[in-house]
Amino acid sequence: MQWTAREYTRAEAATLAGMPEGSLDSLIHHARDVATLFSEKRKGRRFFSLRDIAVLRVAHEFVHGGRDWLVAIGIAYDRLEHPPPPDALIVAPAVIRRGCGPPIITTTPPDAFDRSTIVVPVGRIVADIIRRAA
Repeated sequence: MQWTAREYTRAEAATLAGMPEGSLDSLIHHARDVATLFSEKRKGRRFFSLRDIAVLRVAHEFVHGGRDWLVAIGIAYDRLEHPPPPDALIVAPAVIRRGCGPPIITTTPPDAFDRSTIVVPVGRIVADIIRRAA
């Protein structure tokens, strides 16, 4: 199992991400302009790596938290260069405004929040994808 080897079909990617194929298709369609960040087309078929699947699944969480799809893809892509530890979290301000800072990846959430925050259990999500792929 290699993190960046694009060897999984669309159906396998949907299964590994824990979502229906139609949902995966919808995610891909909404981000088709940046599809090279999370997939590769070969002979008309789309292939994914474990990283790609994790990027799509984590971005899906950020979209449900109110982020724009392209912003969500960027957040996930930038923070998933390598598999995170199983207890890793991505902590991001719910509203983007000056001085809030970028989303961070951490294993220890802040003791207190001073603003609305999105917390995504990225380590648990990636561990589940890797477990399903084994």
